[in-house]
Amino acid sequence: MKTFSFIIALFLLLQSCTTTIYRNNVNKDDFSAIQAGKKYTFYENGKPKYKAIVSAVEENKIVGIANSQEVNIAKNDIRVIKKNNPGGTTAIVVGSVAGMAAFVALIVSLVNNSSPDYYYY
Repeated sequence: MKTFSFIIALFLLLQSCTTTIYRNNVNKDDFSAIQAGKKYTFYENGKPKYKAIVSAVEENKIVGIANSQEVNIAKNDIRVIKKNNPGGTTAIVVGSVAGMAAFVALIVSLVNNSSPDYYYY
């Protein structure tokens, strides 16, 4: 059960560090936040998601590199574009580990310094 809980927590942690840059039902045809040279995850209509480094944002398409091949992505076919934030993921993981270590140290300190006189049997 602990392993399952850890896997679920890790999955939620990693998913929380992505930013939705574009969503076709929210900001229709507004691709101004997409920058050349950045890596994004694209979700297209009828296709599986994939990651690509954007080379250029043109009038009707986005040109990028995915799996060492140039791809042309029609803007009309894009449902969602997300950007990963590895710095945020690293900060959250390091902060969580430091917090847990401090909590465990506090509990150990309290247990070691407590007197048996306070316990009622």
